[in-house]
Amino acid sequence: MSPQPGPAPATAPAPVECSARDRLGEMAWLPADLRLAVVLDLESPELSAAVLRLQDGVQAGRGLPVVASLGLGQLGLQLEILRPQLRSAGLDPSELALLHDRDGAVVWVLRARCDLDGLQAKLAESWSLQVRTMTGGSVAEGRRAPGSPAGSAFDVAFLADDRLALTPPGTAPALRRWLSSPPVAAVAGSAAPPPGAVLDEIPAAAIRGVLTGRSLQRPGAGPVPLVRTVRVTADALEIDGQR
Repeated sequence: MSPQPGPAPATAPAPVECSARDRLGEMAWLPADLRLAVVLDLESPELSAAVLRLQDGVQAGRGLPVVASLGLGQLGLQLEILRPQLRSAGLDPSELALLHDRDGAVVWVLRARCDLDGLQAKLAESWSLQVRTMTGGSVAEGRRAPGSPAGSAFDVAFLADDRLALTPPGTAPALRRWLSSPPVAAVAGSAAPPPGAVLDEIPAAAIRGVLTGRSLQRPGAGPVPLVRTVRVTADALEIDGQR
């Protein structure tokens, strides 16, 4: 009897490359109780100049809340650190969203329309993360046991519509629930429009964003819109539509 052929050798999975330059799309999913949401157009030739203009405006004291000003003033440095980390995992989005939640946690959101299993495996390898399935979704968290190699500064929450949220270590489950909940009014009876709807109406720019919440009510500053807008190009910083 002739010998039976053995099983075919396993083939290595194809490397994950999310280089489709994915954009975030409409922002209606944004939670209503966030403090800040800023969308960065990474393909805009004006982005570098717009970042510098925003930083100059923050330093000049254009009337933004202190916490938002601190975050936006460091935007250039944050991008210099974040973008190489994304590329190390094969991620190359066209847009990034910077969010501050109700407690001030910093979250980055991008869209990566890739095979989910392959993407999770790539992130686990590149950033020393462990994927964990939860009710309604999954997260990838850092290996923080003694002796584990140092990994990413972020955990990852996997969201609907191929979105990923990069969260501070140890916060991915809670922030995944926050970002996955249907948007509701931040305050019962509030007349504030949904921040996602306001953000979608801002004309295209290298940087555009919204700010919400009690921190906008600055004593002695006069009336302030319930949702404030920021739009930045190479030539101008517009706050609430005014230069």
